[in-house]
Amino acid sequence: MRNISLSFTLIAILLFVGCAPGASDRTTAVKRAIETREYNVDTKTLMTASVGAFQDLGYTIDVLNSDYGLITGSRTQGTQTIEDDPSILEGIVAGLFGFEGRSDDILVMPLKLSATITVKEVSSDPLISSLRVNFESGGKKYSDLFFRSFFAAMDQSLFLQTETE
Repeated sequence: MRNISLSFTLIAILLFVGCAPGASDRTTAVKRAIETREYNVDTKTLMTASVGAFQDLGYTIDVLNSDYGLITGSRTQGTQTIEDDPSILEGIVAGLFGFEGRSDDILVMPLKLSATITVKEVSSDPLISSLRVNFESGGKKYSDLFFRSFFAAMDQSLFLQTETE
């Protein structure tokens, strides 16, 4: 009886901790601020520079729709290992009912990174265009490094583009 009440207490604690917001959780407004930059160029220039930034970072352009200001790119980087292993909660339940739910299967898959850029004109006088980029990496956590790398590549691409014009 003691083991069952201890197990239920552990399950309750795990569920409570698992559902509580962590310190790294960001509001939508904070995420949007990290993902968005405004530039003093027209949308065509910003779209062209965005394609250059994606290519500089090793992305392949999957979708390019200048009418909607949409660019989607992807790249494969390394691998991700997925173990077919029960979660802590499944392990506790398996222990309570005396069955073994463990499997030793390991799946190694390429890690696909994808990003989507949306470009729109904010103002025509003065000329300001906005760029927002969203990033996804196979369910991995939000990556500040991606945004820093992307916007650095974007600044370089805009600089190189205006130098050649």
